[in-house]
Amino acid sequence: MSEPKQYKNGQGGPVRYVRERAARLVDRVQRVRNRAGPERETLLLLVKSALAGIVAWALAQYVVGSSQPTYAPFTALLLVQSSAYRTIWQSVQYVGALLLGVFAAGAAQPLLGPNLLTFSLMLLVALVIGRWRRLGTQGVQVSVAAVFAYNALLQSGSASVWQIAGTTLLGAGVGLLVSLLILPPLRYNTAAAGVRQLSTAFDSLLSDVAGGLRDGVPERRRVGDWLDRARELDRTVAGARSAVESGAESVLYNPRRFLKRSVPKRFSGYRSLVEALARGGEHLRSISYALLRIMDDDEARLPSGGFLSRYADFLDALAGAPQALCEQQQSREGGGSSHDGEQDERAEDTYEDALTRARELLDELHRSTPDSSEDPSAWPTYGVLLTDADRLVDEFAHARQEGAVHPSGG
Repeated sequence: MSEPKQYKNGQGGPVRYVRERAARLVDRVQRVRNRAGPERETLLLLVKSALAGIVAWALAQYVVGSSQPTYAPFTALLLVQSSAYRTIWQSVQYVGALLLGVFAAGAAQPLLGPNLLTFSLMLLVALVIGRWRRLGTQGVQVSVAAVFAYNALLQSGSASVWQIAGTTLLGAGVGLLVSLLILPPLRYNTAAAGVRQLSTAFDSLLSDVAGGLRDGVPERRRVGDWLDRARELDRTVAGARSAVESGAESVLYNPRRFLKRSVPKRFSGYRSLVEALARGGEHLRSISYALLRIMDDDEARLPSGGFLSRYADFLDALAGAPQALCEQQQSREGGGSSHDGEQDERAEDTYEDALTRARELLDELHRSTPDSSEDPSAWPTYGVLLTDADRLVDEFAHARQEGAVHPSGG
C-alpha cells in the first residue's frame, strides 16, 4: 500500500500514519462494543459466516468423510444472510439451484461420457434450467454448480452425485442453523426511526409553509425552496419505506421475536402512515407549484392576504397530525406500561385536536372564498389551493382508518 500524499510531502511520517489508523480502529471497535448498529451487525455476520464455514467443513471432512468436503462450507457461507427470512428464502432457492446443477452434471457423464461435447451440452442445459423464475437471483448457481460437480466427478473416482448432493445439504443445514440460532438481527426499531424522520420532515415543511403564508404573498425564491423541499420528501419517503421493510423482514421467522414483548407482528400501520405522508408530500408539492404558477402569470389573480392568513392557520393546525400519529405508534410499541398508555392517550388527543381544528379552518376557508358563479376569476387561484387542502385532510383521516396508529397489527 502506498503512503498517503500528505506523509510523502513531509507533513507526517509512517509512525503518525500508523497511529492514526490504529486510533480509527480502536474507535470503530468501541462503537461496535457500545452501540448497536450496522458495524456490529457486519462484525456478527462475519463471525457467523466463519463459524458456519468451519463447522460445515469439519462435519463433512471428519464426521461424514466426504471426498468433496468443500461443497459443505461453500454452501454454508453463501446461506448466512443478514436476516432469518432472507436466510430461509435464499436457502430454498440456492440449494435447489445447486442440486439441479449437480444432477445435471451427474446425468451427463454416464449418458455421453467425459468429453467436450458432454460438457457443452451439460452447460447448455444448466443455463436453460437457471432461467427458471422460481430460482430467482440464484438461477446462475445452476450452471456454476454443474461445472464444479462435473469437474469433481471427472477428477475423483470415489465421488458420486449423491455424495456431493449430501455434502451440499449438510452445508445448507449448518448455514441455516447458524443464521437462525445465533443472534439473528431484529431491526424493528429502524421502522420507527424511518417513520419518525419522515414525520418530522413533513411537519417542518408544513410549519414553514404556514409561516411563510401568514404575512401575505411570499417571495418567489421562498416558494421555490418549498417546492424543492417537497420534492426532496420523495427521498425521505423512499428511506422510510426501506426502513419499514427492513424491519418487517428482520422479524419474519426470527426466533428472537418470541423473547421480546414489544416486537411488532405486522407493520401495516407503519406502511399506512408512510404512504399517507407520501401522498401528502405530493399535495404540498402541488400547493407550492400552484403558488409559483400564480405568481408567474401576470393575468392571474393573487390570493388575498386574509385568505393566505387563514390558509396558514389551516396548515399550522394540520402540522401536528403526522408527529402525533408517529408518537402514538411508538407508545404502542412499548411494553404496555401505564406510562406508554398515558403517552398513547396524549398522542391520540393531539391528533384528534389537530384534525378537528384543521377541518374547522378548512370549512371557514370554503365559506369565505368567492363561489365560481359569483366571481369566475377567483376560482383558478383559490380552487387549486382548496382542493389540495381538502386532500391533505382526507389523507390523514384515511391513514387513521387504515390503522396507521396500530403498527403491531393489534
